[in-house]
Amino acid sequence: MVFRTRDSAPENPLQGRDFIWGIEGGCWLITTEDSTYRIDLDALTVDRCRFSDSPDFALGNGPTRPLKEIVECRVGRRGYWLLSPEGRDIETIEHFWQRSSRVVSIQAVPTPRGSH
Repeated sequence: MVFRTRDSAPENPLQGRDFIWGIEGGCWLITTEDSTYRIDLDALTVDRCRFSDSPDFALGNGPTRPLKEIVECRVGRRGYWLLSPEGRDIETIEHFWQRSSRVVSIQAVPTPRGSH
C-alpha cells in the first residue's frame, strides 16, 4: 500500500526531491550518511559508491545490480530496495534486499552513457 502525502516534485527542482517511488524514470543520485547510490530507473540498475565525498562510480565500488523494486527511498529515512539475483543465484533466489543508512538527499542526474 502506498500513502502519498504530497507530490514528490518540489517547487524548486534544484532542491531535489523528498522521495522517489520507483516509477519516475530517469537516473537519481541518492546520498546517504555513509554512501552514495546511483539508481537508474530506466535501466533498472543500482550502483553504490561507499565514499560520498567523491562519488566516482567508474572506479568500481561494487557491481551494478539489477533493481527489482524500490520499497522506500525518502529523505530522513533508511533506503530499502529489492534487487534481482544474477548468475547461478537466479535458480534459487527470488530477490534480495539492500538497506542504506539514512537518506540525506535525492537528486536527478544525467543517465550514464552506454547504460541503455
